[in-house]
Amino acid sequence: MPGVFTCCGIFSGDDLEELLTNAMLFVLPSDLEGLYLALLDAMGAGVCVLTSDVPENREVVDDAGFTFKRGDIDDLERMLRMLIANPKLRQAAARNAQKRVQANYLWKQIAEQISQTYEQVVHAPKLVHPAIPAAKVNPRKDSRAA
Repeated sequence: MPGVFTCCGIFSGDDLEELLTNAMLFVLPSDLEGLYLALLDAMGAGVCVLTSDVPENREVVDDAGFTFKRGDIDDLERMLRMLIANPKLRQAAARNAQKRVQANYLWKQIAEQISQTYEQVVHAPKLVHPAIPAAKVNPRKDSRAA
């Protein structure tokens, strides 16, 4: 598919927004584990996403995007062809992706959840450990004496 794909470097700010606004599809073929912020950026911008099926990607994409079998070039090609040929399917997935990010992955919400968790831990009742009996020591007896 000559002329259809563009590999991009690192973008941020207005350049990233411009790139995502004009993207037909965001593809993340990585075999590495981890949550990729670029995936959340694309979904949040309302771009249809296609990722490898590593667990972290599946968790984020869930029913709001598409996956292909990790390392399977034929499956990647099949999914790319299907998505390129179906603009309505891409558009519906893009809307679902944006809703999913807004519902689950906004930084403000995540920061509030972390803050609440810290507050719960700080204000939780103190755990009481059973006292460990102290060793009995006879101060009059000197172990060096014979």
